[in-house]
Amino acid sequence: MDFATIRLEKAARQPLYRQLAEQLKTAIRRGELRQGEKLPPIRAWKDALGVSPVTATQAYEVLGAEGFATGQVGRGTYVQLPTVPPEIAPTEMLRDQAAAYATAPRSSGPLSDLTTYLKAPRSNQMQRFLQIALARYQSAPAAPADLIVMSSGSPAPELFALKRWRAAMLKAGESIEWDSSEDGGLNRQLQYGPALGDSATREWLADYLTRFGIRCDRDDVLLTSGSQQGLDLVARVFCGPGDAVLVESPSYVSALEIFEQRGVNWLPVALDAGGLSIEAIERLAERYHPRLLYLVPTAQSPTGLTMAAERRPRLVELARRYNFVIVEDDTCNEFYYGGPSTPATLKSYDTDGRVIYLKSFSKLIFPMLRFGAIVAQGLLFERLVEAKATFDRSISLPLARAVLKFAGQPAFEREVQQAGLIYRQRRDVFSESLERELGGTGCTWSRAEGGFSLLLSLPRGLRAEELHVEAAERGLAVLPGPVFYPSLPDAPENTVRLSFGDNSPERLTEAARRLGLAVRALQSRRLPTSPGFLAAV
Repeated sequence: MDFATIRLEKAARQPLYRQLAEQLKTAIRRGELRQGEKLPPIRAWKDALGVSPVTATQAYEVLGAEGFATGQVGRGTYVQLPTVPPEIAPTEMLRDQAAAYATAPRSSGPLSDLTTYLKAPRSNQMQRFLQIALARYQSAPAAPADLIVMSSGSPAPELFALKRWRAAMLKAGESIEWDSSEDGGLNRQLQYGPALGDSATREWLADYLTRFGIRCDRDDVLLTSGSQQGLDLVARVFCGPGDAVLVESPSYVSALEIFEQRGVNWLPVALDAGGLSIEAIERLAERYHPRLLYLVPTAQSPTGLTMAAERRPRLVELARRYNFVIVEDDTCNEFYYGGPSTPATLKSYDTDGRVIYLKSFSKLIFPMLRFGAIVAQGLLFERLVEAKATFDRSISLPLARAVLKFAGQPAFEREVQQAGLIYRQRRDVFSESLERELGGTGCTWSRAEGGFSLLLSLPRGLRAEELHVEAAERGLAVLPGPVFYPSLPDAPENTVRLSFGDNSPERLTEAARRLGLAVRALQSRRLPTSPGFLAAV
């Protein structure tokens, strides 16, 4: 082992043990440290680099947890190549990309701003793509008067019931029994509340979720500050470095980022028209023994696909057989367009408490509202509640009561139903416009059975970053699809997410026209091959 190749920065934000572990993993991946080679003893690091034995010990523990080393008492620590193959373990690649971006040179080629920026975190990429589209649009000599944005994935702001929300907040305040005692003591409701959250709101939620086949009581419901906090709690409790996690490919960006921060190894499962393949999940589960499966079975992000009803009980049975946890994410079951009723949730088939159900209200009320819930039972639920109490004592009581006063009214049911009809109409108008404008181009797209988005696949020879630029110059902002794939090296370069929820039918018709012009312009020019999204990796 050549100690001279290790460079530790004591002033860096990353802990020294993590720096050491990361550099040793890089050496293993490059073949500089080989299978079975003995790593230096703990005390040797103090002499060579001046780090404490604790730091070296922690670094070796990370290597062991992530499958890069194995230890034998009395004999030392030895290099061990990871058992999960590289094609389903992109976590380290993502970290390398993020680190490389900080020092990467910026060239001035026509697509360099896109290909370079793909070394940044996924959420930053999405924001950067919109910035690039805006800049391209503003500099285009013949751009239309307006830019149509189809990259947000957001609900329609004109459907937000703001007057009712204001009234609900007033009612929420009135529902709290303020203390008026002469000694100035605060009412007990204003002290730190239970980690579970307001009991009245949890009672209402338990009843509300029966429409999706979920049978629970208020003590099975944990209130959260939106779906991302729910995902973070699940990741903290159930995932550690090197754990194998099944996931849809493509999948929800925020979930990918949250689990990647825990150092998981992805087991991507491709989607077909009926959602996840049960056979593919069984093959992976039998071979890799995953910790859990994360999915959005209804109105999947970013495709809009919905898992076939007959696959759902089979998936829960697989989880029992191979002993993994299912994390079912529900962002908008209410906006399902594939039939008269939404398919029963996976949680509704759960008989032994292995399905964790996450519910968000961001798209039902408005995104700025950070409110959601976790439904689980038994030991899984206890651990989630403990984690919630550690990182966030309790969700705001006034906020929870405002949601109760707003969503617990018949008016909410009518508003959600009306919004669903509007989104379905927009989906239909956009799909018909795509058929008309992209006919004969070789493009295909997912059938959005729910939600606000679909995934477009470009014909052979065209890449998403090229269309992103061409469309922006014609007044259309779209989002390249590779950011939604768990394994970036394997992400198809020809996919684009298109969001229709927050655009009127007239704008959707015009958006499809501009998209058709952009695709045909690229096809007519047949641009010479340029570096792809991951060329620098």
